[in-house]
Amino acid sequence: MTPPSTPVRLTQHLTAALLATFVAFTATAAHARDIVVAQTLDLSGLSNLGKDFSNGVRTYFDAINARGGVRGRRIQLVQLDDSGRAADAVTNVEKLLTENDVDVLIAPTSEETLIAAATAPRVRASAITIVGAPTGADLDRARIANRVLPVRATYRDEARVLLDMLKTFSEGAVALVRGDGPDANACALALREEARARNLMFAFDGTAQQWQQLQPAQFAALGKAASGAGKTAVPSFGAVIVAGDALGVAPVVQHARRILPLAPLLGFSTVDHRTLAELAGGAAKGMMITQTVPPPGKTIHPFQREHRNLMKQYRDEPPSQHTLEGYVVAKLLVAALERVDGEPTAPKVSAALRASPVLDFGPMRVGGSSRYVDITAISARGGLVE
Repeated sequence: MTPPSTPVRLTQHLTAALLATFVAFTATAAHARDIVVAQTLDLSGLSNLGKDFSNGVRTYFDAINARGGVRGRRIQLVQLDDSGRAADAVTNVEKLLTENDVDVLIAPTSEETLIAAATAPRVRASAITIVGAPTGADLDRARIANRVLPVRATYRDEARVLLDMLKTFSEGAVALVRGDGPDANACALALREEARARNLMFAFDGTAQQWQQLQPAQFAALGKAASGAGKTAVPSFGAVIVAGDALGVAPVVQHARRILPLAPLLGFSTVDHRTLAELAGGAAKGMMITQTVPPPGKTIHPFQREHRNLMKQYRDEPPSQHTLEGYVVAKLLVAALERVDGEPTAPKVSAALRASPVLDFGPMRVGGSSRYVDITAISARGGLVE
């Protein structure tokens, strides 16, 4: 016959049960697999884009890991440098997927490397989603929209804002100058397509080398031809729009300031303002560039304050548009991971990302993609006029 339970015996049983539960929970947590996030990107180029984007992503992941991770799982970020080369991007993603149990890929930093990575054999054969491309490439045209989840606006969206700006303050001929850089061709193509939709003809549409070979008399002829002016009219260029990164457009900006000192200069978000200010000096002052994230230096919204504070805490660096873009991608990914039940796997993470609700970042709304584009100018000190 079983002896009746006493209060002391009940307490002993309860203590043992709680201890067993705690030990089991501790063992499970100790063996919980890290969430593996992988990326190939340009970390060795002269542009700050890849380095800043990486810092933004790492900073937010560091903060999440310091708080205990996502449902007790740490985020492990594995990155490989592709130097902006498509062939290296393919090699890197194949290596990443072979050597790591990758749950999700963050996109590379240029159109060429993104397309290369998205069409790599192991990526096509997997259920992995590539999230947060820091490039405005046309994913449908590249036929990779089913494998890539964009966060930022496209170059066509940026082109609309640039041409809308011209309607506001500028008259006269417009020049499109294609500099060097990973996405120079993509930016130029987007601008041509938007101009064509508006029945706008460029007085000049060529490379940086062709632009710099033009003489003052040729500029005058182009200005007159584009405006339909007579021989006595004063030719003018209403604006010069450059396509490319800071390194590729710096000589164009310097040349334009010498030849056309009063013509407004405009560029895409691919232009890193700090690099351009270093390379072009005072010629960069006043140049307007599009931005696909809200001003990183402001503290109006909670996400801006959080990003600024985390950059100071974990990187001791000032925020930039590209660190903020990396932060946005990391925050979107963490929000999706928090909705994954049980062991995170590539199919589960992909499904969570595709079903992500809209996240508000002030004027920027992220949920699959964003159409947010703003425009700002480079200050005399090389910063942004926000």
